[in-house]
Amino acid sequence: MNNGLVMKCAGNNGHGGASPRAAIEQAIVKLDGLRPTVIESHPGRCCLLAREWFCAQSRAHHEVSGLPAPWLRERWMWGPQHHPDYWCEVVERTTIDCSALAALTCESLRAIGEPVATVQMIEHFDPSTVQNWAHYWREHGGAYWLSGSTSYHVAVAVRAPGSPGIRIWNPTVECFSEQRPLAGYGSIAAVRMLVDADSGLAPGGAFAWRGLHLRANDWNIVSL
Repeated sequence: MNNGLVMKCAGNNGHGGASPRAAIEQAIVKLDGLRPTVIESHPGRCCLLAREWFCAQSRAHHEVSGLPAPWLRERWMWGPQHHPDYWCEVVERTTIDCSALAALTCESLRAIGEPVATVQMIEHFDPSTVQNWAHYWREHGGAYWLSGSTSYHVAVAVRAPGSPGIRIWNPTVECFSEQRPLAGYGSIAAVRMLVDADSGLAPGGAFAWRGLHLRANDWNIVSL
C-alpha cells in the first residue's frame, strides 16, 4: 500500500460515531451485504428483444467522445424505482436509480467489447444533504443507502488509457470520479470493485486507482 488510509475493512472498530473512520466502517457494515442491480430476463422473448434493442442502441451511439455510454442519461433520469429489474421493464422506464444506471452502463460497454466492472462506493456529503435525500427517498422506496453524512453509490470501472490501472465512471453525474475532490464534500470514502476472474481489470485480485493499490471484491477505505 502506498497510502496509510487504504485498508480492507472487516467491520466496525467499536468506536461508534467518535471518528471519521468509525463512521465509514459503520456504513460499510450496513452496506456490506448489498449487491448491485442485475437486470434479469423473463422467460420468452420480451426481455430478449428488449436487450437486443438496448445493445443495438449502444453500438449505434458509440462515439469517439472519450466518455462511456453518454447516451444513457439522455434516455433515463436518476431517481427512485421499484425492483427487481427486468429488461422489458427497464427500457420502458424514464427514471432509474444509480445501481440500475450502472448496470446499463456495464451492458452498453460490453456491447462494444470494452472490459468493465461494477464499483460500489461510499461518498462523503454533509448531514443536511443526506437528510434531504433521505426525506425524499423514504417516500419513494427507501433510504437504506444513506447513513449519517455518507451516501452509497454505484459506478463503473473502465480501463485507464495507457495505464494498468482503472478509472471510475460515474454514470449518474456523467463524470470520472478522478475529477472529484480527494476529501470533503462529494469525495469518495471507500470503494469496492466487483470483478470476476476474466474481467482483466484486476490481475492477481488487485487494481490501481488514483495512485492507490487496492484489493478487488473488498471494501477499501481511501479517504476520511
